[in-house]
Amino acid sequence: MGTTTSTNSAVENLLTPEDRVILDSVPHYLAAGLALQSWWVEADRNNSYAESFPLIRSFNMPERAFGFFDQLRFEGKNLAVMGNVQEMFYDRPRTRSATPAASEAEWMRLQIREFILHYFMRISSFREPEAVGSRGSSPPPDFLSDFSWCAKEHIERVGFGFTQLYYKLAGTGEIGKFPTEQASAVVDVRELGSKYEWIVVKVKIFDFNVKVGIGEKGPAVSYALDEESLLVLTRDFITDKDNPAAGVLGEYGIGYAFIKNPTKGVVDIAYGPGEFDAAVELINFRVDNKGCAKVRMVFVANRPDKIVDVSLDPVDWGFRVADVLSFGTASNLLKQIKTSVDQFPSPLKGASFDPVYGFISLANGVSAGEAARQLCISRTQLDVDFLVQHFQQHYTTIVGSLLVWNLVPNWLDTQTIPRWVIEGKSS
Repeated sequence: MGTTTSTNSAVENLLTPEDRVILDSVPHYLAAGLALQSWWVEADRNNSYAESFPLIRSFNMPERAFGFFDQLRFEGKNLAVMGNVQEMFYDRPRTRSATPAASEAEWMRLQIREFILHYFMRISSFREPEAVGSRGSSPPPDFLSDFSWCAKEHIERVGFGFTQLYYKLAGTGEIGKFPTEQASAVVDVRELGSKYEWIVVKVKIFDFNVKVGIGEKGPAVSYALDEESLLVLTRDFITDKDNPAAGVLGEYGIGYAFIKNPTKGVVDIAYGPGEFDAAVELINFRVDNKGCAKVRMVFVANRPDKIVDVSLDPVDWGFRVADVLSFGTASNLLKQIKTSVDQFPSPLKGASFDPVYGFISLANGVSAGEAARQLCISRTQLDVDFLVQHFQQHYTTIVGSLLVWNLVPNWLDTQTIPRWVIEGKSS
């Protein structure tokens, strides 16, 4: 049963064809995310990963940082998965005593709980420092801009930028759209389960690029994977536990399943944010009985079978262009026409090409596999590189959030919280 069937007539009139395509896909990707979460909990508890490996070293050495490859059964099929787990120190009470008072540790627990569950998704992207535009001068004409020494404003952001789109109410099952003016003020996730059955948000993962090339200085192609992704949050992904274990005052966190982009272009990035067949992300904070806060970040997704999908079928090109222009609805509207066309033989029907995997296959073909053995030119290395990039995005997001965390003296007092944090709108 499609998710839009429970909406009332007023909401129905607000839903666009693009909205309906997204909403109809929520149950599938939510189920996929929950299956990955359940599998990971058991694999991590038993340390039963089929293959695990270190990912990265840094000055601020994380307590745990590793990637893994494995597989699980989902919808009656084997699903190859990969992911990474990283744990790092976040903050502790400011005290001269080696053993903070119980009241200080409890204060830390209350602050972390409010910050993570109420505000974290509003402040998890950041604008990097940049030059202020030159004073006393107007922008030069376009044809002279390349020769100008005037400082230009160029916005660079890092981290995860969340905006909320849709909700399903827990009591009535009604589905609706969040007002545009509330898009950046992502709801307090403690309302999931009581007020909302689920919410769908959009995330911009900034500066997420994968480079494929020859050597450090040789020719290369950088694939920008920093596109927008759709996510679904439900109560099962949220952690809100007081005294969950001995020596632990609290554990609080957010999580979400990824929804695959419903539209396809003529040339597609076939793997990365917005293109996972199944993926889940978990960000959990733990406060011990000394008030020390640590964060554990987990990502699990299907392993790719292609990175870039370039269609070689001219008929398929036409349908893909129609899908892009209609936000994915053309596939249903033109289904009968496509079925009729598919009955005619064509040497290019369904054909596509992945230049990334094509390069890997060519390099290993001409070298009898030495490219993989000696130069690490392989699909596995590309998967590891992807996980390293994801690790770095996690790290940057958490380190950046510390600046906001320390900005507010009391997260339980809304009078001390800047308006831009409450609204989720930084300049």
